[in-house]
Amino acid sequence: MKKFYCFLTYIFIIAVHIFPLSIKVRAFDHNDFTRIVFESDSRFSYVMERGSERDLTIFLKNRPEDIMLRSDLSGSELLNRVENVTNGDDPGIRVKGSERFNILKAFVLKEPFRVVFDVNRKTTNMETEPAITESAQDEYGSDSPEINTSKKGRSSIDVICIDPGHGGSDLGAVGDKNTKEKSITLKVSKKLKKIIERELGIRVVMTRESDVEVALDSRVAKANNQNSQLFLSIHVNSSYRKSARGPETYFVSLKATDKISSQLAMKENSSFNGMDDVPEDDELKMILWSMAQTEHIRESSRLADYIQNELNILLNTKNRGVKQAPFRVLMRASMPAVLIEIAFVSNKYEENRLRDDSFLEKVAESIYTGISKYIYYYNSTFK
Repeated sequence: MKKFYCFLTYIFIIAVHIFPLSIKVRAFDHNDFTRIVFESDSRFSYVMERGSERDLTIFLKNRPEDIMLRSDLSGSELLNRVENVTNGDDPGIRVKGSERFNILKAFVLKEPFRVVFDVNRKTTNMETEPAITESAQDEYGSDSPEINTSKKGRSSIDVICIDPGHGGSDLGAVGDKNTKEKSITLKVSKKLKKIIERELGIRVVMTRESDVEVALDSRVAKANNQNSQLFLSIHVNSSYRKSARGPETYFVSLKATDKISSQLAMKENSSFNGMDDVPEDDELKMILWSMAQTEHIRESSRLADYIQNELNILLNTKNRGVKQAPFRVLMRASMPAVLIEIAFVSNKYEENRLRDDSFLEKVAESIYTGISKYIYYYNSTFK
């Protein structure tokens, strides 16, 4: 067995030298920032250094092989050159600017693996740029720090609100083994918060962080007051049909997709004490019209689709689809907002999985992946 592992190690070393790591550097200007993307065919850990205010360098850690470097800076007027560099045994890539620039934020995205920097032109009015000493690493490393100077002029998503459904005296759905929805939603939300902060460096606001009851209107009000740019309400489903299984993701609409969606919304809307009377039909229309004007509904649909796809893969179930329903908790949200039903606690198989902490970790990772794909889409296309 020892000889076998030595053989595998030998093969790996040969492969590393025969097949160099491929990295493509892309850059494109937006109204208030320039995005630099280092995209690779495999994960890598790195340390970022600033030699001057006109360049940005990343050195790859524990990667002895050569880098097959490609670049496309045609979308940027701020950046003009990419070159290979070395620091001892560590290979690196340097991006040169035509002007001095600040680093606003750095984060990591997966599938494909990308290290992303948002920068802007340095002016005399900018705050002093912070010293960059952290290393942003892949999932096997640790942090993916966000580096901020001033919020002025920033356009990318930097605040997310997570809403763990139910809480306190409101248990939510309860399974045959006394699995409570309120407990599952809080566990998943905390795990999701930790992953987002670690991988994207984005600030996460929680509507509750303990077993307390929070009125529906207070939940979305907190998201609005904290200037959140995404709102995710986490729930667990239940059905009189014990065979019902799989995830569902919703965004708000005056009319439900189907009868079951309508019944689910009615159940969720009536489950909380301390909520105001349900708005009249005219008020609902006004809210939805306002949301439509700012394209929140369309963006909510896109976000829901990304998340639903990832949960379908995790639970290996037939796609129950992205649906619409008049969920009170999503009303009045001034940002893209979705409600996620992770699985059916009324299903014996899925209830057992919901009681497994490692499965809840995978749920949080799947939701994160959907969010990160949406953020990458949004930030890349923002004008």
